[in-house]
Amino acid sequence: MDKKPPASESISSQYAVDFEPLYDARDVALRCKVSEKSLQRWARDGKIPAIKFGKLWRFRKSAIEEWMAGKMAS
Repeated sequence: MDKKPPASESISSQYAVDFEPLYDARDVALRCKVSEKSLQRWARDGKIPAIKFGKLWRFRKSAIEEWMAGKMAS
């Protein structure tokens, strides 16, 4: 008889995903040395890569680092 792992083990191993850290508007505003309102306006206008969850803006760590590196180079 084959012994199957518990359901929770097989599901977690099949769908194991490493989530990328997300910054909130306050974190990114401090790094960019701008107000949160300015940062939110940039996000709304598509000037900075962002994701909106309801009323909250979130920023992928890798996207922000890449965006900041591009700004430094130009």
